[in-house]
Amino acid sequence: MRYLVAMILLMSCHLPVHAQIYKWIDENGKTQYADQPPISGKVRNEQRLRINSAPIPVSFSGTESEEDPAKLKTSRDEKSEYEKRRQERQQKEIEKKTTIAENTQKCIDAQSRLRLFSESPRLRVPDGEGGLTYVDDNVREQKINEANQAVTTYCK
Repeated sequence: MRYLVAMILLMSCHLPVHAQIYKWIDENGKTQYADQPPISGKVRNEQRLRINSAPIPVSFSGTESEEDPAKLKTSRDEKSEYEKRRQERQQKEIEKKTTIAENTQKCIDAQSRLRLFSESPRLRVPDGEGGLTYVDDNVREQKINEANQAVTTYCK
């Protein structure tokens, strides 16, 4: 309920502003504008103006149209170059993160292969005909060396 009341109050701040402005010509012949009526004196042509206006939005885009076209072009070029550099930087960061993720996965795989070959003295692998054959010690040592190299490469 408090949030509803707060939202209504915030939204009411943007309602149009109703203001009264008084316009008159003073004794010196100068036109005067004020939010209060003139003090009695020699006043001619007093008018009461009623102005309904909303708050004026601030826009910085108007300043660009007043600048010369060469400056606008260079500023646009600078913005486009900045966007290109930002996109390249983001692309490099994405590539770096994917490389790190891939290396982490390869490290985990290499560690599990190293553990498998190191802890299994009699390792059996499929022979391709539906059966299993034992891996001899030479092949096992070769696989352990390959797994060690992979661990040192990917687990930094």
